[in-house]
Amino acid sequence: MPAAVACSVKCRPHHRLSAPQPPAALDLLPRAPASAAGELRATRCRTPPSLSFARASDQGEARSPPSARRARAAVAGFEEVGAASSAAAAALLAGAQSRHAIFREELVRKAYYAAEAAHRGQMRASGDPYLQHCVETAALLAELGAGPPVIAAGLLHDTVDDAGLDYGSISEQFGAGVADLVKGVSNLSHLSKLARRNDTASRTDEADRLRTVFLAMEDARAVLIKLADRLHNMRTLDSLPKIKQQCFAKETLEIFAPLANQLGILNWKEQLENLCFKHLYPEQYEELSSNLHEFYNRDMIAAAIRRLEQALQVRGLSYRSISGRHKSIYSIYSKMTRKKLDMDEIYDVHGVRVILENKADCFTTLEVVHHLWPRIPGKFKDYVSSPKSNGYQSLHTVVLSEETLPLEIQIRTADMHLQAEFGIAAHWRSPFASWTWFFPKGNMHFPF
Repeated sequence: MPAAVACSVKCRPHHRLSAPQPPAALDLLPRAPASAAGELRATRCRTPPSLSFARASDQGEARSPPSARRARAAVAGFEEVGAASSAAAAALLAGAQSRHAIFREELVRKAYYAAEAAHRGQMRASGDPYLQHCVETAALLAELGAGPPVIAAGLLHDTVDDAGLDYGSISEQFGAGVADLVKGVSNLSHLSKLARRNDTASRTDEADRLRTVFLAMEDARAVLIKLADRLHNMRTLDSLPKIKQQCFAKETLEIFAPLANQLGILNWKEQLENLCFKHLYPEQYEELSSNLHEFYNRDMIAAAIRRLEQALQVRGLSYRSISGRHKSIYSIYSKMTRKKLDMDEIYDVHGVRVILENKADCFTTLEVVHHLWPRIPGKFKDYVSSPKSNGYQSLHTVVLSEETLPLEIQIRTADMHLQAEFGIAAHWRSPFASWTWFFPKGNMHFPF
């Protein structure tokens, strides 16, 4: 890990009333001295307007910043505001609607117009309108299958901190459920900033404790919105100065990527880890990417898939899909570093994933695999009978291919696959799953 770097929060121009009182859980973390807080405020992109440290709802409408008044006006008559909005804003909404039908829902469109008014004129360091970040955050949640209230909260997630909207106005127009989610994300953002100020990511015990606090203090959906917010920020991190890139990448690698893993969202976990690796260790990232491109044998994977397809058809086993995969670049780097291995000594760089219809077929398919290729002793893991703590289920076995390269075969059902990809968000895609699986486990579905 690179040397600890001190940095401020995200650089984005906005009106700021004040940070709300940090939740009680923040007391678990050491507080920065007053001088550090002063330095933090001094590093913002522009000097905030002279306002007292109180919420807008406590000061009255006259003291609300223009963005907040515009947002409330947009909420009150969102159809008219939408019709009169800029061509760019209209195009952004149309693009989101073409990608995800849920952006056509009335509650979501209402939230979009409120966010557009609240963030109007605000730009990101990349030069993109700030509204685009809100839309991309919401789009990531839509990919998980979230419903209108969560999508609306995703669009509005920065309006309290960055545009001066208050809990009361959001609750009045969108309902207490959406307002609670926005407030929860705001609380998590303030906790994250405090941790960044104290360099919590450099201390393993405190990073672990912070993730526990994240999960304990808020609705799990608010944590998912915060993760979506962080994932899009990591995707667009190149526009920030190098020192901020490293600061955010360090915090993300030690706090947010493991948090995604705890929630079982392995797709997001791998994306976050790879992006962090790119910014923290750019030379190693480029070297390993190049080596992986040369080492990964696509012909071997294609041949293994064809052979397995034929064998399953002979046995009369139906399957959803058989696909090739390679281990994520950060996972390869971690294993090479931790175990002092070369890439060709890692057994699961090459992989084939089989998605089946039912659980019983998983073990029958395992027999077929071991009949086709010799197994490598000690490399079988049964996460079906004994799932991981985050709900992950799959059979893993490593065999020796015709090319004498280790080949990992992952065998799972469609439900198990969706559990692996989307974790705690599984219930959004299934009428039978529920939030209770996370405490402890449950099932997950995915739209094929």
